[in-house]
Amino acid sequence: MARRIARAGFVLGLTSASVAASVVGLAPPAFAGNQISMQVHCELPLDQPPIEGEQLVTLEGPADAVRPGDKVKIRVTLGPNAGTSPIPFPGTPTTPSIELTMSGGATGTVRLQGPQMIVDIPGAPHQILIPPYEGELQIPIEATGDISLTPGKMVTTTAIFGSQVTTCFPTGPVPVSTVVKITSQDAPVNPAQGPASTTGAGPSAQSVVPAAPPSQAPVGTGSPSGPESPGPSSATIQAKSSASDSSGGGGLSGAAVFGIAAGALVLAMAVVTMLMSWRRHTEDD
Repeated sequence: MARRIARAGFVLGLTSASVAASVVGLAPPAFAGNQISMQVHCELPLDQPPIEGEQLVTLEGPADAVRPGDKVKIRVTLGPNAGTSPIPFPGTPTTPSIELTMSGGATGTVRLQGPQMIVDIPGAPHQILIPPYEGELQIPIEATGDISLTPGKMVTTTAIFGSQVTTCFPTGPVPVSTVVKITSQDAPVNPAQGPASTTGAGPSAQSVVPAAPPSQAPVGTGSPSGPESPGPSSATIQAKSSASDSSGGGGLSGAAVFGIAAGALVLAMAVVTMLMSWRRHTEDD
């Protein structure tokens, strides 16, 4: 009898754990965006000739609507770069950056600069792949509606024989990759004091500048310090790596707390069921 009760408790315990995991899995995704393809022209370092080719880019913004003045996370995922390296350079310090063009409820161009990361650069004909990275975009306080984000010029700096810069810019129209939904309700009184920025080796805030055609886009340096003398602006971004984001922010989400509570309730019901079964068995004896 004791073995049957223990076996029933074990099965019910597994069931409660499965229910809790299922509830947690219902949490909505934090990001939303689409992968787009654009043709780029790349100026390569080390006396290599320019090259043109396809570049895949995915920009992911928040899935829920935000308010003007809020800070939102933007995740950048790049496909293989059109350029190659004549020889492999394993463990190379690399700093990526990308320009984002805003349209719709707000206009302008912002530069999102990623943190320095270690990349194993393969030799030709293998293409170079930059790891995904994230940044913070402060929504302009004057935003009047949803903001579309389109990727633009990319500047990648590598620490090879000093500092080498690869610049790639679109050669034609580029589709929108993500749309940040905007709600006008309860806009913050002082958005400049938004959430504290993530600590670490992130760059300083970047300024919004008027959008320029791809052929007239200024060539950036790719330096981690960002553009010189950035002026005050209501839209700023700060980059940080995905790894640093995943290691921070302890605390449980509402879905996780609800899942734990549901699992505990099922487990308690299992214990009560076992006790009642044991009591009936004892009375029968």
